[in-house]
Amino acid sequence: MIPESAIADLRARVDLQALVSEYVKLKRSGASWKGLCPFHNEKSPSFFVHPERGFFHCFGCGASGDVFAFLIRLEGLSFPDAARRLAERVGVELPSEDPQRDAEQRRARAAMERLLAVVDAAAGFFIEQVDGHPLGPMARAAWRARGISDETARTFRLGYAPDGWDGLIDHLRQRGYAASDAEAVGLIVPRRQPEGAPRRKAEPGFYDRFRHRLMFPITDHQGRIVAFSGRLLDPPPGAPPEREPGAKYVNSPEGPLYTKGQILYGLHEGRVEIRRRGWALLCEGNFDLVALHQAGFPNAVAPMGTALTDAQGKLLRRFAERVVLLFDGDAAGHKAVRAAFDVLAKVGLDASVVNLPPGQDPDSFLRTHGAEALTAQIDAAPGIVEHLIDDAAAQGCRDASEKARAIASLGPVLAQVASPLEARLHIERIARRFSVPDIEAVRRQLRQGLREERSPASAEAPPPKPRPATERYSKVELEGLGVILDLGLWREPEARRFGELLTSADLCAIFDTASHLVEREGVEAPALLRELHGNEALPWLEGRLARPEHVDRDEGLEMLRTCIPLLQKRWVAARKQQIQDGLLAAVRAGDQARANELRMELQALLRGAAQRMGARGDDGDESSRFEDHDGA
Repeated sequence: MIPESAIADLRARVDLQALVSEYVKLKRSGASWKGLCPFHNEKSPSFFVHPERGFFHCFGCGASGDVFAFLIRLEGLSFPDAARRLAERVGVELPSEDPQRDAEQRRARAAMERLLAVVDAAAGFFIEQVDGHPLGPMARAAWRARGISDETARTFRLGYAPDGWDGLIDHLRQRGYAASDAEAVGLIVPRRQPEGAPRRKAEPGFYDRFRHRLMFPITDHQGRIVAFSGRLLDPPPGAPPEREPGAKYVNSPEGPLYTKGQILYGLHEGRVEIRRRGWALLCEGNFDLVALHQAGFPNAVAPMGTALTDAQGKLLRRFAERVVLLFDGDAAGHKAVRAAFDVLAKVGLDASVVNLPPGQDPDSFLRTHGAEALTAQIDAAPGIVEHLIDDAAAQGCRDASEKARAIASLGPVLAQVASPLEARLHIERIARRFSVPDIEAVRRQLRQGLREERSPASAEAPPPKPRPATERYSKVELEGLGVILDLGLWREPEARRFGELLTSADLCAIFDTASHLVEREGVEAPALLRELHGNEALPWLEGRLARPEHVDRDEGLEMLRTCIPLLQKRWVAARKQQIQDGLLAAVRAGDQARANELRMELQALLRGAAQRMGARGDDGDESSRFEDHDGA
């Protein structure tokens, strides 16, 4: 176990706002910072970071906590792993939990660094071969033919894999890199033993995976080269004709450094610009990506030869607020848009779609029409739902049955639209595009499509959402308790009187717990939340701690003095109801003594209330700000 003192020291040392800013674009909001929540889909910022309290909270999904909670939730780490990550961040060495495990982790890091060094050495070799190999200029000619400048090629570290079988492996061996490491990262491939040949005792031979190809190094979002993508070049002059042409692209296999569904090509180069602009341009091909960056779209990224994955969507969500899809204008491109919609909707990224002319990709469009024309296309790009509706309608439904199926296919799409108004507008668009004047018939067909896609388990109705705190608790109690939390007024007579008059058990528990913490060690947000685990008012408390009201001490005390008479009125009403219920039960049970006792208590309660109201000369309704609307 990591000692609590070490955890507290880390919590104090780590700048929560700086940490969160690496994942979320934050803007100052008073003493807090706000941005789009990285944990759920939202269009308006409801995620707040309060650096002074070391605490974050989302008013949309309820996510909240300290630096540890943020890393654990966002990165999927265990608590010890999050603590180690934070310790490395601030240069602190944690007390060893398990010396053997620590040693294993050090060995794993050393092995990772060794593999990264092999890949980086290979990238340097490929770059050298552009000028150092007789056929290297073919790579330069290939990128120049696509309009890529030599400067852009240097930025993306484009290179040439020599024609031959052992150019790279010899280079790595001469520099002391192990063949086993080069094989682990997919740079070389073991030669097959002929069938029937005696088994060699020595290490088998290897050959280079990439041969006579234009090489694109692939970096992760931290800028480390983890893989390569090699594009086929024209055959060397005088080479004998091949039986079958090689694959257009050969990519590194997945391994300890590289999982293609977790990498976005160009993200490291474009991450700063994506944060600045707030949106990313999503394309498909290597040349498309490089051409877009060169043409003034440095916020472009591309998945590595696969449909957009959930992991890539989450990675993109860290840096962007919305995405513009720029896929090829063919059937495969249209299919990729539909697949991308599910991922983007799940991670909460708004999206629009550029409709390229049939047969064109971003690279060819730029070379034909230029960057200004593409900018105009991006500015005019319809939302992804509008695009999917228009695309479904444009498929050419030959009869009513095909039209019905096309409409039904849009049901799962509209089910992911959060805004009822947006959904209604989309339904009207579907009716127009398919020439169906009966809106209700369109709704039924969309619901049918949704039912067909859902499994029986997922078709069950979701549980009802709990009522928000503003509906379940008195506004007077919430406002007063919030002021006490914000200003730390626990020892003031007004605060103590306020606590005595609380009628909500959940809010009483918050008041009592915080008061006890004050006496022991002071109120810190993480400690208070831990003590109140399971309290139904916890979402309200998290929000209040993350985004306090900005009032000074005198104003806060005056607010409490305003709240107290209103609370007294509520407390009297609640107690009156309790006594009347007990009186009715006593009469029904024939307990005359208990009934008389309760009548006397009720009379005393009402007299005391009348005297307090008479002393104030009003009905207790001093401030409309605290007026209750919950029917209490």
